[in-house]
Amino acid sequence: MLPFYLLHEPVIVAVAWVIVRWHAPALARYPALVVVSFAVTLALYELAIRRYRPTRLLFGLKSPSPPHRGDAAEAAGD
Repeated sequence: MLPFYLLHEPVIVAVAWVIVRWHAPALARYPALVVVSFAVTLALYELAIRRYRPTRLLFGLKSPSPPHRGDAAEAAGD
């Protein structure tokens, strides 16, 4: 999960920059920071890195293997 590790720090900084300005107690801001930064990092990983071959290559991920032809037949019970 190297891409997730690389993405989490800038996402936390960006989200914290917004959340720090809230007029809320720290006990409310910290969980918001954790939840929002995790969700944004996960969304970036899923939508921008995992699905595209060039970004997978940039982040050191292997190309997805093509589906095995026998999988559909095995799933259908043949």
